[in-house]
Amino acid sequence: MSRKWEALADELTQLCAQLGPGGVLPSTTELIAQGRGSRTTVGNAYNELMRLGLVRGVPGTGYIVRDRSVVAIPWSRYGQSGADGLDPWETATRAQGLNGTMALIEVATVEATVSVAAKLGLTEATSFQVTRRTRHAMIDDKVLQIQLASYPVDVARRCGLDRKGGVEGGTLPVLAAEYRLGFGTERISFQRATDAEVGVLKLAPGGFVARVERLLVDEDGHPLELLQVAALPDQVEFVFDGLDFKKLA
Repeated sequence: MSRKWEALADELTQLCAQLGPGGVLPSTTELIAQGRGSRTTVGNAYNELMRLGLVRGVPGTGYIVRDRSVVAIPWSRYGQSGADGLDPWETATRAQGLNGTMALIEVATVEATVSVAAKLGLTEATSFQVTRRTRHAMIDDKVLQIQLASYPVDVARRCGLDRKGGVEGGTLPVLAAEYRLGFGTERISFQRATDAEVGVLKLAPGGFVARVERLLVDEDGHPLELLQVAALPDQVEFVFDGLDFKKLA
């Protein structure tokens, strides 16, 4: 037999479907007044909806139905960026009829973490500092991705990536103008979001993000850029199209 909060969670799930994205669900006080359960029962039901990614809590407003439309990002676009003057995120989302923008949040020279320093090949002889560009990939006013791009300080200065301002067409064309690009290594994983990511992406505490990490090197193997992405796993789909399996035959 289902517990009372589970039955209430099922009813609220159906209400989410009826209201649609942006709909406001009844408050905890309203549900208690309707005799739907105690504060604990209602709280458990809403916690379940947040865990499932159906709603998000907004202070002063209540629980809002999340827009869970999936945005498909052809990852191959990142090898063609700059052709239209738009960032790859902007090009990919607009091709789907979505208002995608890339917002630059911060450009700063910071001390690299041990992990970032190792991946970028930083040593005491160079510097453990990196230039970090923080950006948010958005649909309308909603953040779907957090992007942290870290560069060795000398690379950032040479390419002008240390300047506070957006880069037309994305960073790859700028790097390609100064360096002979080699290869990139990408890793995708699913991990629990940090507290900061929970706040920016409007996730429930303990929620997961899709992580993409790409290390780009020049043709001599020297690291140029470490891109780290945290994305909503139920709304961002990375598409690796154009895979040529004929070479394996």
